[in-house]
Parts: sequence; structure tokens; C-alpha cells
Amino acid sequence: MPGRWLPRHPTARRLCAIALVAWGAGAQEAARPAPPQIILPAEKADGLREHWNQRREYLRERDERRAEDEEGRVRALKEDLAIENAFSIGAALVRESQRQLADRVAGSPALAKKRCQLAVELAPALPAAHACLGRATLAESITAIVPAAQHYLEAVKAGWTDPRPRRSFLANAGGVGLLGVMAAGGLLVLLFFLRYARLYLHDVQHIFPAGARSWQTTLVAAGLVLSPLLLQMGPLPILFTSAVAAALYMTTVETVAAAVVLALFAASPWAVEGLARVAAFGGPAADIYVIERGEGPPAAVLRLEKRLDSGKAEPAVPFVLARRAKRQGDFPLAEQLYTRALPGASGSGFLAATHNNLGNVALLRGDTAKATKHYAHAVELQETLAAAHFNLARAHSLGGVESLDRVQAEQARALELDRAAIEAFTGGGLQVNRRSNRIVMDVPLPESALEPLRDAEERAASPVGDDLRALMGGRLPGSAAPFLPLAAAALVVVLHLARARLRPSGQCERCGREVCKRCDSDARPNEALCAQCVNVFVRKGNVDATERIKKEIQVHRYQRRRKLVARVLGVFSGASHVLLGYPLQGAVFLIMTGLLVASVVLWRGVAHGPFPVRPGVSLLRIAITAAAFIAVYAVCLRDLIARQRAEGL
Repeated sequence: MPGRWLPRHPTARRLCAIALVAWGAGAQEAARPAPPQIILPAEKADGLREHWNQRREYLRERDERRAEDEEGRVRALKEDLAIENAFSIGAALVRESQRQLADRVAGSPALAKKRCQLAVELAPALPAAHACLGRATLAESITAIVPAAQHYLEAVKAGWTDPRPRRSFLANAGGVGLLGVMAAGGLLVLLFFLRYARLYLHDVQHIFPAGARSWQTTLVAAGLVLSPLLLQMGPLPILFTSAVAAALYMTTVETVAAAVVLALFAASPWAVEGLARVAAFGGPAADIYVIERGEGPPAAVLRLEKRLDSGKAEPAVPFVLARRAKRQGDFPLAEQLYTRALPGASGSGFLAATHNNLGNVALLRGDTAKATKHYAHAVELQETLAAAHFNLARAHSLGGVESLDRVQAEQARALELDRAAIEAFTGGGLQVNRRSNRIVMDVPLPESALEPLRDAEERAASPVGDDLRALMGGRLPGSAAPFLPLAAAALVVVLHLARARLRPSGQCERCGREVCKRCDSDARPNEALCAQCVNVFVRKGNVDATERIKKEIQVHRYQRRRKLVARVLGVFSGASHVLLGYPLQGAVFLIMTGLLVASVVLWRGVAHGPFPVRPGVSLLRIAITAAAFIAVYAVCLRDLIARQRAEGL
């Protein structure tokens, strides 16, 4: 027994026993395999910009070899820091490629394509990089249509995946569509009023006694239409009063079109608010996204650090800063920030991601027990989290051969849940990579964690709708403003349905005069003929030859004036169709023209892209817009001339 050779003195015996226990614990610890030596990143994220600036200097000096060496260092550092996208470098490469393609003398399509390929490699989530590669592919070989189309398709996919260009595109497209349709609708209502203004002025005279002067009744009629200006409500409600003024004379199709336009104006404040919410992806939300998915510009990092120091930061802020610190090898700071994010993390996904990443930091710091505890907690919160199972396998693999079964079980579960992600992280093999960002898998920030920031930014965009309500209602409360166009639409429909009882005047198809039974019982409203045209062209009896000639001259002048007005308004495609009595065709052409005009007015969009890579104006966009204008105008004019010929104009 070991006690036989211990000293007899009690103190000596205790010291020897302590030494034996320590020796046994040390031997047991030495028997365990030591964790692999961790290789920390050699440089921080700032090194990317430093190497890139050095590359630019070498290019200015025409030293291509050293420039390529710096490109290799940028690739290696990006991989070492586990940065998904170097957005700023990718955008710079796209601009370099564009300069190569624009230079007709010294430019090289092959070199431009090489720059674009590097941009795709360094920033795969940058849509402009894929589009640049497609353009360079076509510039190098005009027959490479299929590869170029594939690159452009990748650009579309990348743009739709990234919320910044996706929201920018949706906001710009929605802004152009809303402005174009509203402008076309407003012009459509004004054209309806212009078409029937003479009839409206005539019928207002019948409201007053027979002795009233025509100029007096005309002023009253104009005052009714312009009442929003007199009531200091602004010019926009004039559209509503104009629609009501023309309601008795419009056809059923025109009435429906006017009601739809007024309903659109009533809904426009909410539509504008929706577009503003879509475009409101900036501030902390955008900073968090670019740090999470990219290299993290210093300005964005500084803004989030200030927000964190203010004490009002959302849990997503310390989470992304912690992940950035971990990628750069600052494990104490990463653990501190993750711990700060943990109490405010809401939802099982966010909590599981935080515990998983905390376990990674603990494992990299050598605390396997603490790491295993965090991984187990992450699995409890979200059992389907493949990264947590993979990291548990890594932690158990450091426990020795006796943990082999648990290692294999966790690895199998991780592969079952997300084989593609595991193989992409490990490069197809499960052996341990000693680089700190390749030992264990981080979980990115869940999309749900950004919702509080997005909601705050979207709430800040709500006043845009209030501004439009103020334009519609003037001094009326904002909540009451949308009821003005709705009330006008209801009144338009009611007046149209009451036409048979109110018996409004019509318009003579031959001379353009009013067809009014109140003024002359010989008028024929059903045939759209005034009393004069009935006597001259239908009855043809007891009509003086001079009067007949005067009437024919009047008819000729009316038809000529109608043709001239149609040709003049034909400059704005669709307006002539409305005046000639073809509201559906006119509305279609008006909408197409309104959309094109809105695209010119909103040339730079209501929301800008995150990485502008094309300085100046796009000649391709100018050419497409001009061609669309010409095409719409040509089709509209051709249809207009055909209809005028059919009418004998």
C-alpha cells in the first residue's frame, strides 16, 4: 500500500499526500489531448483597406506583379477574418472595369472581365459585381449571350437577397408607378371637365332667374369649381370639384374612371406611407447589416459604438459588434458584448444564436466546459440549429477518445440538419482547422432581431402621408382629408344615376352647341342634335339659304377646331382620345405617358442604392426612356389618326 512508505510525522505525511494528489491530477491532465493551437488573424479589418490602397499605388506605378500580390493578400485576409463581402472593394473594382470598357483606345475587355471576376469573388452579394461581369463578358465576346445572361440573373438574385437594393428598387418602382398613375388620373379628370365645361356653364344658367347675365352665371360656375382655392384648401381639391361638375355629362365608362381616380387619391396617403416604410432602411439597421455581411466601414462601427455607449442600444447592436470582435480575435471584448446582448435577446432563435456564439468565444479561450454549457443551452432553445450541434462535436472532440461516440453523434446530427452549410464551412472535411474563424461556426444575427430597428425607422416615415393629407384637405384635420375624394366619388356616381331626372343638356355632334330641351323644344337629345341642326339638316324646310350656309360654315369650323385641338393635345399621348370620346384608350395612353414622365421626374429615385458604382447619367437608361416615349407617341398618334379618319375629321 502507498501509505507504508509515507513519513511517520503527521505534517510530512500531509505534504506527501498533497504532492501525490497533485501529481495524479497533473498526470491525468497530461493524458488528455491538448486543444489545437489557435491561429489568430494576423491583421484587423483595416488591413483590407491598407492592402487595397497599396495595390492602387502599385497600379499607378505600373507594377502589375506587386499589385497582384496585394490582391492575394486581400483575398487571404478576407478569408482569415471570415468576412462574407468586401463591398467597398467590390464597388471599386466595378468602377475600374467600367473605365476599362469606356476607354475605346487603351481599354481592355479581358482586363475589365478580370476586374469583375475579382469583384464577384470579394463581394458575391454585390449585384453590381455580377452585372459588371455580364457586361464585360459581352464586351469580350458578343456571342457569349448565355453566360452573360447567367451573370445578369445572378445580379438580380443578389439584389433581391440584399434588403438595401431590394427596398431601394421597390421604393423607386413604387414611387414612379404611384406618381405616374396619379398624374395620369388627375389629368384624366381635368380632361373630362374640359370636354363638358361648356355644358356645365350652360346648365348653371338655368339655376338662376331668366334675367341673370351670362357672365354672372359663368363667374358663379367658375367659383364653384375653384372653391377649394377660395377656402384656402389648396389646388389639389380642384380635381374633386371638377369631377363633380362634369358628373352629369359623363358616360358610364367615364363615370367609373373618374370614381376610380378619386378613390386612388383617397388611398394615396397610405400608399405614400407604405413606400416611405419600404425605403426606410437606413441608420442603425443598415449599419448592422453591412457589419454583419461585410467588412464593416469605420463610420458604421463608430455609429454603433456610440449607440451602445448611450445605453439605449438594441440587443442587435452588441451582438454584431461582438461577432466583429470575435472575427478579429478580440475574444474578451466579444464575450463581454455577447453577454451584454443576452438579456435583451428575444425569441428562441436570437437566444440560441447568442448562446452558440458565446460558446464559441469560450471554446477559443480554452474553457471547454463553459462552451459545452452554452452549446447545450442553444440546442435546448433551438434543436434544429446545425451550428450548435457541430460546435458541440468540436467541444467533445477536445475531451479525448472516450468522447468519440458523442462527437460522431453530434456531427451526424449537424450534417442531417444542414449538410450544405457544414461542408461549406469545413471545406468538405471535418478535420479541425486551426484558424480561429474556422474552428467553430458562428450563427449570424437573425432577421427578427432587426425588426425593432426597422419598425422605429418606418414609424419615422409616417409623416409623409400626413403631408399628402394636408395637400388634399388644407386646414381640415388630417384624418378627414381622405374623405373629400371619397365624398366626391360618391357624388359623381349619384349625379350620374340621377341624369334621367335632372335632364342635363347634351352636346350636338355636328356643331358642338348645347342640346337643351329647356332652351328649345325642337332639340333632340337622343340624336345628339341641337334645334338648329334639326331644322337645317333633318327637316330641311323653310330654312333660308343664307342661314343654311352659315350653319354649314359653323359646323365646318367646329369640326376643324375639334381636329386642331386633338392634334395639339396629341403631344401628350392619350389626351386627344379622351376629348374625342374614347376614355378607355385615352386612359391607357395617359398612364403609359405618365409613368414615363414620372421616371424622368424621379430620375435619381426616392431611395438611393447603398453602393453607387456608376458616376453620371446612364446612356442606356436615356436611350430606353427616349425609345419608350417615341414608341408610345407613335402608337397613340397612329390610333388617333385612324379614329379621326373613321369619323371623317
